[in-house]
Amino acid sequence: MKFIYCLLLPVIGLLSCGSDTASTLQKTKNDSSVTAILPLGQIDDRQVQLLSKELAAFYGMKLLILPKKTMPESCLLKNTKRYSADNMLKWLLKQKPAQCDRILGVTTYDIYTNKNQNPHWGIFGLGYKPGKVCIISDFRLKQFGNRRDTFLTLVTLHEIGHNLGLPHCDKHSHCLMNDAKGTAKTLFAEKKWLCSNCRKLLKKS
Repeated sequence: MKFIYCLLLPVIGLLSCGSDTASTLQKTKNDSSVTAILPLGQIDDRQVQLLSKELAAFYGMKLLILPKKTMPESCLLKNTKRYSADNMLKWLLKQKPAQCDRILGVTTYDIYTNKNQNPHWGIFGLGYKPGKVCIISDFRLKQFGNRRDTFLTLVTLHEIGHNLGLPHCDKHSHCLMNDAKGTAKTLFAEKKWLCSNCRKLLKKS
């Protein structure tokens, strides 16, 4: 099991939203699994509902929205308002209902992980590949105004893709499973779309 993260990178372009492949994906993988969504902190209920609809449409899975909870103080970095995404994953696993296959934590608080000798590297999301848990944050997406929801959707689909076993993709520049590779050019080129190679991998999983 691996950690897969979406890095915080300098903004040098705009993320484009491309074709919707929901029907193609549902034909490729008729996913009958159940994903729990746990709203954390002050995340907007409207955003949680949006992500539920997007996940159902894109992957064909069932969603269960859990009652909102406060962020656990055990995951808080001392003297800051930042939370360890790695510790959040461990905490989230304990919150997963038995009838659910995985759990997604959604927060508006800042989250971080250890990357490139930086123990507090800010990220958009973190998850296991494959696995039963991931977390996403819109803290670093607020600057995009009305594009915020689009970007949050892409991060969510990306992290759940990892949970389903998809690795980072280098087959197509627009595939939403692309690795940022240290540059925002890759991240901001992604569309709400999986390339044919990722769809094949998803079908096999």
